[in-house]
Amino acid sequence: MKPILAGALLLGVAAWQAGARADDSGVAAATAAVARYAGPQTKWEGPTAAPTPAKGMFVVYLSGDEQNDISREYGLYMKQAAAHLGWKLTVIDGKGSPANWVAGFNQAIALKPNGIAIFADAKSLQGPIRTAVERGITVIGLHAASLPGPQPDLHLFVNIQEDPREIGKAEADWAIADSKGTARVIVITHNEYQIAETKSGATRDAIAACGGCKVLDYANFPASEAAQRMPQLTTSWVQRFGLPLYITSVGDNDLDFAVPSLRASGVKPEQAKLIGADGNRSAYERIRKGNQYQVVTVSEPIELQAYQAVDEFNRAFNKAPPSGFVQPPYLVTPENVNVEGGKQDIFVPDNNYKAHYLTIWGVK
Repeated sequence: MKPILAGALLLGVAAWQAGARADDSGVAAATAAVARYAGPQTKWEGPTAAPTPAKGMFVVYLSGDEQNDISREYGLYMKQAAAHLGWKLTVIDGKGSPANWVAGFNQAIALKPNGIAIFADAKSLQGPIRTAVERGITVIGLHAASLPGPQPDLHLFVNIQEDPREIGKAEADWAIADSKGTARVIVITHNEYQIAETKSGATRDAIAACGGCKVLDYANFPASEAAQRMPQLTTSWVQRFGLPLYITSVGDNDLDFAVPSLRASGVKPEQAKLIGADGNRSAYERIRKGNQYQVVTVSEPIELQAYQAVDEFNRAFNKAPPSGFVQPPYLVTPENVNVEGGKQDIFVPDNNYKAHYLTIWGVK
């Protein structure tokens, strides 16, 4: 063998070995991350003190879409939390579109509340939000911006959610670990929501950084059109890209409409694995059954965040700063689906959050 050819072969082998080691390292890192995301959440990381509750407050909750489990449940739990303080809370249905969110928010302003909470994208509501703030109405977001925390540029006192960058990464890490670094992935998003764009971008980028993985499609369409779009899209992905596939989404609601198409196409559950977020009840049920395509979801603690919203309103009404609390993401898997509230098909962290909030509010 000529020295140059031999040298090239040696360099090629060395490069392959280095790539293999890098891929192995990436899979190991993803596996460790999955273990962390799926671990117990027993430690209370929220506030340990609060202002004395304001009296007689009235809050309106603008639900992004009452047909969505998560959006509807925020209103139910906020009403329960507000009742502990003797507050009144009214729910308005945003019906799943920016135009209806604007109409709903203007309706909320007309009710002259002390505060408005929104499960809708704040960027698309800037005109009405500015009007509310100018009238002394506090506005708080739930999944309303790219990131959690205070959002002065969007005129939100605070935005409450898990960190979507971590949620998106958790989805990608599970696919990378499960496929041993060979995942072929569809990423579904709804970029009318800033949080969705941030979340899906994190998933896409983490998959792209995995040397043996591939992003096959980045599908963006309005969340309200999932029932119409997902059946056809799911069938087309199987036809265009073949199997196996991983299909990730910024919300479990999309996956409700993927399952029938996969089943009708004769796709086996192990050939198309669905990875979601939010923690809808239907997602828990699919994961628990084990043969319904969905394998994991990154669940949001809806009741906890509803109590946090009421707590943040109280801080605003008392001219105090936001609490700074952000609950870490929680990855629901077949192994842990029945813990941390899973038996009720919802994420309830075992950190006794309700008692903590009632204690710092001085109520029962």
